[in-house]
Amino acid sequence: MGFETDLDVIFALAHLPIHHLCQFVNQTAEGMFHDQDPPIRLPVTDCKEWVTFFVPHVSLGAAVIALFAVYTCHYLLYVVRPPRVVCSDLAKVKWLEAHCPVFFERYWPTAWAPQAHMQTILRAVVQMRHALKLHRRREDVIMSDGGHVSIDWYNEVSPHQPTVLILPGITGSSDEGYVQHWIDDLTRIGYRSVVLNYRGCGTTTLTTPQLYCANDITDLQQVVEHIVTLLPTSPLMGVAVSMGSMLMIKYITECNRRGLHCPLKAAMLVSVPWNLPVAERNMNKTFNRLTLNRHLCKQFRGILRNNETLFRRHSEQGQLCFDYDKALQCQSMDEMAHTVTLPMFGYRDLAHLYEDGSPHLRTSHLHIPIVAINAADDPFCPEHAIPEDDVLNNNNIALIVTRRGGHIGFLEGLVPSPKTVMNKALTQFALAVFEKGVA
Repeated sequence: MGFETDLDVIFALAHLPIHHLCQFVNQTAEGMFHDQDPPIRLPVTDCKEWVTFFVPHVSLGAAVIALFAVYTCHYLLYVVRPPRVVCSDLAKVKWLEAHCPVFFERYWPTAWAPQAHMQTILRAVVQMRHALKLHRRREDVIMSDGGHVSIDWYNEVSPHQPTVLILPGITGSSDEGYVQHWIDDLTRIGYRSVVLNYRGCGTTTLTTPQLYCANDITDLQQVVEHIVTLLPTSPLMGVAVSMGSMLMIKYITECNRRGLHCPLKAAMLVSVPWNLPVAERNMNKTFNRLTLNRHLCKQFRGILRNNETLFRRHSEQGQLCFDYDKALQCQSMDEMAHTVTLPMFGYRDLAHLYEDGSPHLRTSHLHIPIVAINAADDPFCPEHAIPEDDVLNNNNIALIVTRRGGHIGFLEGLVPSPKTVMNKALTQFALAVFEKGVA
């Protein structure tokens, strides 16, 4: 690979704000070359051009030191920032500042991996290398249509201890690294955790060909009712990730719309894909499509393959609403949605699906305390898709926007720990909700 191509890759991954870097770089370089005869001018407009120009004039060591100095300045000035707190209720902001200081402290993303995709992928790798073996009790809950989901219980000490319901991301389960480390933290502060494993996810096998969708709250509603019936004196809050946050938002807003009591005292939502049409466009950009999109689709195909006997039997009996073999050939989540989700859940097209499921269209109906945490560089939900104006119109919501963090990344420290900023956030927020009472 040539020098120019190497630089393309390096700066594409580093995702540096070129304008600010170049100002600093040009001033530094012109100062170093001021005694040259004839004077050296720097006709450069971006960081890659500067490096291409600079390297031939100095030793490799000096170039490396200069680049390190430039990046350090960039990191300290433009990367390390406290999150932006968006909330129209001043009392809620003060309550968060008092009980959840992590939302107001500077966030120090891993310096050598601050870029969104690095954060997203590295978090999974780090947590996989620090996998936990936690004791759980699995319970299969039969749904009204005859299918079932499994829920995993952790740290069951007393019927009165607070309970945190965790909804993983799409194709996720209680085995996900972020879920395991959240459970570990909640156990340390004495709380019970219960994780909803969606139909077919984790090691849950299907008993009917019905799958799951973030727009269908039927299973979640029955699981919440089941938890409340078993533990009527246990206070309950929710924490949800990515697709799970879409499901949680729809459940809460449908409780409000139907005039039903929502048993959740509060909810914390992480990496919310607020605007589904924007999320789809972003996920179909070349790099995202070849990495994140394809990976998620592969996992979903795994659910189909793990239950092949069931699907083929229903297909042969004419009782399957989608083409199973075609679904196994899907290479992206939008292809999978066209092939499986639309016919299974009765949507006309993707626009109809997104209109029913986009969280940004439901913010006005969130009637319990919500803390939603997004990174401005999230590959699924870039900053312009975060509905800040809508959030300001509902004082039940506090939106926390970090400058970096990717999608469910939020790594920090030179040597990233499996305990991310979100672990601090959940611990502080759960303690505040259950011990101090919500604002």
